[in-house]
This record gives sequence, C-alpha cells and structure tokens, in this order.
Amino acid sequence: MELRFSCCCPHNVLPKVFILRNCREYIIDERRLLMANIEEKKTKAQTRENNTGIYRNHKDGVAYKLFSGKKESLSLYNSIMKTEYADPDELEVVTLNSAIYIGRKNDNAIILHFNMLLTEFQTTFNPNMPLRTLIYVANEYEKYIAEHELNLYSEYIQEIPTPHFVTLYYGSKEQPEKQILKLSNAYKCKDESPELELMVTQYNVNPSYNEELKRRCPELDGYIKYVEKTRKYHRQGMTYEEAVKKSVDECIEEGILKEFFIKNKAEVISMTIFEYDEEEHMRLEREEQYRKGEACGEKRGIEIGEKKGRIFGAIGILKDLGMSESEIENQIRTKYKLNKDEIEKYFKEYTKQ
Repeated sequence: MELRFSCCCPHNVLPKVFILRNCREYIIDERRLLMANIEEKKTKAQTRENNTGIYRNHKDGVAYKLFSGKKESLSLYNSIMKTEYADPDELEVVTLNSAIYIGRKNDNAIILHFNMLLTEFQTTFNPNMPLRTLIYVANEYEKYIAEHELNLYSEYIQEIPTPHFVTLYYGSKEQPEKQILKLSNAYKCKDESPELELMVTQYNVNPSYNEELKRRCPELDGYIKYVEKTRKYHRQGMTYEEAVKKSVDECIEEGILKEFFIKNKAEVISMTIFEYDEEEHMRLEREEQYRKGEACGEKRGIEIGEKKGRIFGAIGILKDLGMSESEIENQIRTKYKLNKDEIEKYFKEYTKQ
C-alpha cells in the first residue's frame, strides 16, 4: 500500500517532515564522510610506513608496549590523576596509530568516566609538545565524534571527554621536577588571554624525582629502574646491547616487571636497542648541524668579527633545532665563557640582524 501526503505549504517552504528527513540523511552522510576520512588517514599513514620500510611494531617503544594493556593503563591513570579506580574494564584505551610520531611511538591515550588522559614518554625535552598534542587530540575527538555519532549541528551541546595532557620525561639532561608547557608560548603575536590555549604538564620521572607518582604506579617505577640500570652499565663500559641484556636479566631476578620481561624479553631488547640507535642518530645529527653552524659562523666572522660570527652561527642553528632561549644561553655561555650581560648583548645584536 502506498501512502501519499499533501501539504498546503507555500512552494518555497518545505514540509517539516521533509526537512527533518533530509537533515537526518545529511547528518548520516556527514558521519559516513567523517569515518571515510579517518580510514583514508590510516591508509596514508600505512602507505608512508610501507614506502619507508618502517613498520608499526618497530616504531612502538617499550613504554608503549608496557602500558598497552588496560590493567597497566589504569595504574598509570590512577597515579597521574590521583584516583583509586579498581576495574580496568571501565577504561577504554584510545591510543591512535598516529602519523605525527615520526620516530618511536611511546604515547598512551585512555578514557575513563569521561576524562581523557593523553600521556607521552619522552627522553628529550620538546617545547613543541603542546602543538603536537593539539594535532593529536583533534584526531582523537574526530574519531570520538564519528564512533559515538555525535551531531555537531544539533541545537543541544554534544558532550565530549575532558582532556588532560601529560609528558613523562626520563632523559639524561637536567629538567625541573614539574613544568607546564603552553601552546601560547609558540604564538608569534603574544596575547595575555589567548583564545586558544593548551597546556601539557611535564613530570620528570628520573630517579629522585616525583617518587610519589612512581610509587603509585609500580609499572612506571619498574620501567624507570630498568632504564637507569641500562644507562649505568653502559656508562661502565658495556656495549649498549650488553647493557640492555644484563638489565633485563637483572630485573627478572629482582622481580622488577618480571612477568612483562619474561613474556616479551626478545622484543623488549630489540625495541630498547632500536630506541637507543634512533636517539644516538638524532644526537649525531644535531652535533653535525651545530658544527656546520659554527663553520658558517666562522666564515661570516671574517666580516663581523670571528668570535661574534661563531656565536651568531651557533645561535641560529640551535634555534632551528627547537631549543628554548634559556637552553641556547646555557650552551653559548658554557662554550664561549660569557657572562649574563655579554649573552644578552649578543642576543640583542642577533635579533636586530
């Protein structure tokens, strides 16, 4: 049986039922487009990996592997958020296969009771973490909207998880126990009340730092002890591979992440060595760039003074490497034995160029 409806609406006004139906179809089409967009990004990321010969399992870091399970993720969440949740099944792991991680992947993203915690493990200080996090969380929300079929054109607020951003730093260079990195620090035009702000809390989790945080998360505490053992044996003269293998065996003997190391021993050793090789490669590249900068500075120094030329060249290269002004000052002060007034003078002259 066919149903027919007539409507005495003006020719340029559509019946309400028609508007609602077409609006619903539009929203459904938009969701399909959003999901297709997400799939396209995944395909492009996988293509890039295949073209470069770098596969996802090689890019995963040890920390990512350790906290990929719900139980370990809940332990980390409780430690950072100072909560006491006990049921891992309440938690949803939403870590992305993100294309913004060029090197190893050591991030963790979880949602629990409408709180989203994004955590990344770092061995090098990165002042651009807020910008990277902005890209990451935008992808997270895009995925969340599609999966939960939220209608962004609704007259009602579509609720989303509250985000929290954390970096756990365990590198060899000195960093404060805790610091807040702000997206607004990267803005060219400074604003006292920026309309878009994103803050990442960085915790230094090296030995003697944030001990309470590590105490509340045995997995994190065990991982840092493993890292420190490896560094200690490497400093004592072992090859890095020897240091890694000895550290894994010692952790198993001492009951430090025993089950994890026994189950994933070969993979952990391979991952740790890969991470070290990558860090060493990046360090050598930075040193090479620094030397090139000094060489350029020396050449320029023929015209503006040899010492000043070298310092200007070094400042330029260190800025290109993404170092903060305070880090650059420390590097230049140490190398060229300058006092605070001299440093400020060189920076002012460099800026005027």
